[in-house]
Amino acid sequence: MKAEPTPIINIAGFEFPTRTSEIIPVSWRWEVIMGEQALQSFIARARSLSELSERERSTLLTVLICEAIPFGLVTESEFFYAAYGDRRGRKYWEAFLSEPVPVGKLAFVLSVHLPVRADQLEWQRAEILLALADAAEAGEPWFIGNTAALLAFRQSRNGAELAAIKVRPRAAVEWFLAMPKREHLVPDSLRSFLEDKPGARIKPPVLSRRTAERFVAEFIDCERKAGREPTLTGLEKAAKNARIRGGRDRLREAFRRTPNVTVRRGRPTKSAEK
Repeated sequence: MKAEPTPIINIAGFEFPTRTSEIIPVSWRWEVIMGEQALQSFIARARSLSELSERERSTLLTVLICEAIPFGLVTESEFFYAAYGDRRGRKYWEAFLSEPVPVGKLAFVLSVHLPVRADQLEWQRAEILLALADAAEAGEPWFIGNTAALLAFRQSRNGAELAAIKVRPRAAVEWFLAMPKREHLVPDSLRSFLEDKPGARIKPPVLSRRTAERFVAEFIDCERKAGREPTLTGLEKAAKNARIRGGRDRLREAFRRTPNVTVRRGRPTKSAEK
């Protein structure tokens, strides 16, 4: 027997459906949408956002995308086209990256644009928050506020305590892209926006000492899992591909201090050349 679809509830009075959400006063009402009506209803509601302020449009579009995930009926590009007339969502990402946001919102927005099922969203947000906690511990400068609650999240998993911590989203995303074990947390459309934005060059991240050590550790781990011997040349190529600005001395130093690693230049690995 085919299971009945889960009702989709548009909670348009909320910025996004997480425990750390902000309330936005808007005039939309609650409505339950069932079955085949969901597709056209989602598209129609996305089109209706085009007349709103950018703050409301981008925020409420994220909510719609999240609510549509259980149905699997509407693609991200269809939502972008309905609300912005652009399937790549460039104005959407420009708005999102334009000013500091709470760490909970960053995790929420990134998660709903990743290829995950509805039952994986909570886990995916937690993974993003744990990555942010690692960045805070490494002393990355793009956090705003006391990050003690974010560091404690690794043990408590209490997202309600994170509301006061904000982050500069562009710098955070660029940090994710620079980390071999974190880059999968950046949605493809956001990655494309950062790489292809006309008339602008992405400012590569500058590595702190602790972030350099983490980058080296992740590079070595990835190489060994693939059955390859990590080399200094491969590390430098991987850092170049990650658009890291400066910090090469820190990378080399961290590589040389790593136990059981032979320091030789060698040829770049195939994974580093990609």
